[in-house]
This record gives sequence, C-alpha cells and structure tokens, in this order.
Amino acid sequence: MSVSIESKAHERLAYCTPSWSQTDTRSIGVPTRVGDGRVIQVVACGRVASCANSVATNSLQKRIYIAAPGTVSRLFILSMLLYVVLFVAALCALYSFRGSRRHGLEHIPTVGYESGLLYYLSAIRYLFNARDIIEEGYRLYPGHAFKVPMLDGWNVVLNGSNHVEDLKKVTDDNLCAFASTREFFQFDLTLGPRVSDNRYHFSVIRTVMTRNIGPRFTDIHEAVVNAFEDQLAGIGSDWAKIQAFPFHVDIISKVTSRFFVGYPLCDNAEFRSICEAATGEIFKGRALRAFPTLLRPFASRLVTGIHSLRARMEILLRPIIEERLDQEKRHGVDWDQKPNDLLTWLIDGARATGEEVSVEDISSRMLFVSFGAIHTSSMTFTSALYQLCMSPSDVKILRDEAEAAVREEGWTKEALAKMVKMDSYIRESSRVHPMSLISVGRTAMSDFTFSDGLFVPKGTKICVNTHGRHFDEGLYPDPYAFDGFRFLNKDDPDSQPPAVLPTVDYHAFGYGRPACPGRFFAIVELKLMMAHLLINYDFKLQTGAYPSKLCFETIVVPSRTESILYRKRQN
Repeated sequence: MSVSIESKAHERLAYCTPSWSQTDTRSIGVPTRVGDGRVIQVVACGRVASCANSVATNSLQKRIYIAAPGTVSRLFILSMLLYVVLFVAALCALYSFRGSRRHGLEHIPTVGYESGLLYYLSAIRYLFNARDIIEEGYRLYPGHAFKVPMLDGWNVVLNGSNHVEDLKKVTDDNLCAFASTREFFQFDLTLGPRVSDNRYHFSVIRTVMTRNIGPRFTDIHEAVVNAFEDQLAGIGSDWAKIQAFPFHVDIISKVTSRFFVGYPLCDNAEFRSICEAATGEIFKGRALRAFPTLLRPFASRLVTGIHSLRARMEILLRPIIEERLDQEKRHGVDWDQKPNDLLTWLIDGARATGEEVSVEDISSRMLFVSFGAIHTSSMTFTSALYQLCMSPSDVKILRDEAEAAVREEGWTKEALAKMVKMDSYIRESSRVHPMSLISVGRTAMSDFTFSDGLFVPKGTKICVNTHGRHFDEGLYPDPYAFDGFRFLNKDDPDSQPPAVLPTVDYHAFGYGRPACPGRFFAIVELKLMMAHLLINYDFKLQTGAYPSKLCFETIVVPSRTESILYRKRQN
C-alpha cells in the first residue's frame, strides 16, 4: 500500500497515539475537517510503537495519510493476504507435523491419528469435538492414560484415581501446574514474563485475601445487595425477562470490584469494563499456540487486545498507586487509614519478594486476578441457577434453609456455614456442569514415572479427565442424573465436603496445593448471591429444558443468550 503525505480530498487517516483516551475512541470512523479544509477519517486508534513516513502534528500525536481507494489494486491486496494466510497455514501444518513425530510418547495409546496431515486433522477435530474424544478415551482406557493430538503437540489425559493421587504428592520440580497454565494461555506474551516469573499474587490470594474475607464480609454482602438492586430496579410483581449471563457478569464484577479496590474505584464503569474484558482477551492467548513459536510475538498483537486493556488499567491505577506510595514515604509502611484491599496486598506482596513496585506490573496482576475471578464465578452461578430454575422443589428447600440461617445468624459467615444444602447444590452443579472437560493440568519439568509405571518424558503436557471421572458410575451412582443434595450428609452435615474442597473424585477447583487459590472468596460470593436471590426474588426459565452449552476444545460455557424471568418474591 502506498503512503502519501500529499493533500487529497477525502483522505483516510490512520491515527496513532501513545495513550488511550475516551476522546480518541469517539473520533474513530467519523469524518473530520482539519485546519486546512481537508476531510479526513480516523480509522484506527491504539498504542503504536512507531509510524513510518509520518508527520508529527504535535508532541502527542502522529498521523499517516493512506492513499485514496483505488490507488492500489484490490486484487493485489487480496492476493497478498491469501499468500500470508497460506504461508501461516503451511507453517502451522509443519509445526503440527513435527510435533506429531517427536514426542517420545509412543507407548501411550492415542485417540485420533498420530502422523502427518491426519494428526493435524485430529487436532482440529479436538477443537470442536473434544467431549466425544475425552469420553472415548475414558471408555477405552479405564484407569489408564491416553494422548490426544493438539495444534501445538500432544496432551496426555489421565483416567485413574492413582494418577490424581500422584499429582497431589509431587512437587513443581517434577510436574508443574503453573508451567502448564503459563504455556496454555501464553502468559509471557499477554501479561508479561514478570507475572509468571514471580507469582507472589498467588500467595496474596491464597493467604492475605482469604484471611480478609471475614473482616470484609459486610462489604461483600452490601455489594451483593446493591448490585441486585441496581440491576433489578423497578422489578415488581410482573415477570421481567433478563439475559442471564451478562446480568450475572455485571453482578459479580460489581461485587468483586468492591472487595478488590473499594470506593471510589469500584464504582468506575471503565474499571469494571476492563476487568470484565480481561478474561476474554487472556483466553485469546490460547490461540497463539496454533502459531509457530517465532510468529507468536507478532501474532499476540493481532490476536489479543490485552495490551490495550493494560494501558487503560494503568491510567486508572497510576494516581492511586502513586498516592499510596507517597503516603508510605511520608508516614511509614503502616500509615493511618491505609486501605485494606487488593492493591495494598499486591504492593506489600511485591515488596516481600523483592519485586519492584510498578504501575505496569500491578496492572498486569490486577488483570490476572480479574481473569480468575469474574467469568469463572459467573459461569458457575449461571449454571447453578439454570439448574435451580428447573426444580421448584429445590428452590423451596434452599430458600427455607437460607431464611432459617439468616434468621439465626444474620448476614454473616456463620449463616453461610449453615447453608449446607446450598453447598451440596453448588458442588453438584459444578460436577454436572464443569467449566472444563479436563483439569489439574501439569507440565513435566523432568522425566517422571507414575505409581502404576506410566512414564512421561520431560516437557510432556498432562491433565486429568474431569468429564470422564465426574460421570463415572463407579464414582457417582446414576451420574447423569442431577441430584442437588448428592453430597449432603443428613446424619452429620458438618462432615460433608464443602463446595470449596477438591477431592480425588471432584476436580472443579483443581486438586492439591495448586488448586484455585481464590475458591474461598468465590464460594462466599456465590452463596451470598444465591441466598439473596432466593429470599428476595422469584425466578424461572422461559422453557423447561436446560439451556444448551457452548463447548470449544475443552472449555464449557453455559448459554450466554438464555434469559431468566425475575420478579419480586410474592409469598
């Protein structure tokens, strides 16, 4: 494409700026008359490192004028695009072909094809039909392992309980959980290597954040009440139809923001929008694994918008973080009125590990924590509520339990602890409607042999067959029937496993020490939301069937388009 800085009528303007602002985004696509009378159109906005053949109009902006349509043959452009697509596809095919030949896993049976183009076709099939492949592997190799072809290499799927127990015992030096997640989502290219190399935010979530659930419980409950009142304002005795999943994302985003950053930032719609978008953009990092390693840094700028989100997050957090650091300099680390929130915990966590406190780093970690907090809880809550809508008798049981607990204990952690039937219900919903067909992912950091003799060489990616085990008749009688009170110990409720507890047969939160560190906050949040909804509102599905799910590769997402009818509780 030719580049010109000559004056032309109706030129299209590519607009580059080193920062993101609301003013910039409003002007995209809008014809604008500049000072010399020309009409230009902003067609892009973002953080651009450099603009070739550009003219600086001021200290902040650079502009490139692209020649008018027709200057370059459209056929030529399409031909070049086709060549690029074919080149990338060829590299990806070669990449997959090489991965299919050099794996050292010949002793492990395969579900799918093993070599050449057939391997690549099997990997594509896995993207769209993973459930059938996972089920087939569990049926053909009970108690053992099998491997499946993926676009970037093999994944060994473990079926046996002994495998799960072995994973709990080993250290990260042998089989590393985060190395698996790091590679799966390509964190180094999205959030940056510092977030992966020094994972102090895990310790912050597991310890400091969990300890503060009690002291901050009133804030969490108040946020739940306010969020529902904001979203259901005007709801009366007539049924109102609301699209369920976006509604739940908004509720959880408001509650999570209140706990993470408090006032006034939690009320900032831009902040919540960034946190909500983080999950989708980080998930896009998964697509980078389809590219050869050399192309991934370039592809990351095209595939995911996480870099733009981080820039926007930095704008919001910079004045807050700088103010807190200034207070520390003037009054000491434990200055009066020091906020008790995630920003403070992350700053303290960085210092405790010798990490330099920077706005960019804290912003990346805020995006990471939001990635793990908002959409996962939204999917869990949506799945449970869809299920609850199908059983009015279960609604009455859970409602009676919630009312009795609140009547005795008020809105406290003690009240939630007494909602054991709700615990069982959430646990069963997560069993039947998991967010992933597999879990407990690990990467072999060295050659490793399981207790049954299964050998995996260094670099092997492994996981547990969650779907197969959650629907195994030997582990769960009548596994395809939803029983909300399956986990309820009627004789001794205190001995039943709480929803947050991973076991050898239940992997919704992972298993072992690397299990989800934020699960304790997530369950408190979910139970508060469920109890508030049960006590104050009636709800039902428009149809009697459970809404269809979306499954891509091993990720399972509840319907994002289904609506639920709500009204104020009538009796």
